[in-house]
Amino acid sequence: MVNPVTGRQELSLISPQQEVAIGQQQYQSGQQSQGGLYYIDPAVQRYVAEVGHKLARVSDRPELPYEFVVLNNSVPNAWALPGGKIAINRGLLIHLEDESQLAAVLAHEIVHAAARHGATQMTRGMLANIGLQALGSATNNNPLGGMAAQLGTSAWMSRYGRSAELESDAYGMDYMVRA
Repeated sequence: MVNPVTGRQELSLISPQQEVAIGQQQYQSGQQSQGGLYYIDPAVQRYVAEVGHKLARVSDRPELPYEFVVLNNSVPNAWALPGGKIAINRGLLIHLEDESQLAAVLAHEIVHAAARHGATQMTRGMLANIGLQALGSATNNNPLGGMAAQLGTSAWMSRYGRSAELESDAYGMDYMVRA
């Protein structure tokens, strides 16, 4: 499958439709586990959604059902689920000085959704599990072999994470320019 943002071929076992369904399924529980919606100032929710949708319209996947919410969590963080479900914590908002900084955060998260980073990560996890099961069978009598395989898989997965973050930074700036 071609990555809609980079144009590179990537293996994905998750279809775009599954990606949207996974994001919708996990969005509410993700919000609740992070403190729930920030209700004190509805204007903040509207403002974040307005900036987010302006950026999403110029993304490489404007057809995704993007949603943007502010969570009542003091930890400075933002996240994106597959399919365009994006949240930013009030703890990050208080550190932002202007709209361009908010746009940078949201554009970064939009790239995660548009570039299918979640689907790619799930595919890698599925393939790693298959490999671990095969290696576990082969090293059944050697517990250290299985542990070494798990550590290697963890290191490989974390490298992908940095790559996706850098990609989101680079293409997020492009979205800001387009918007």
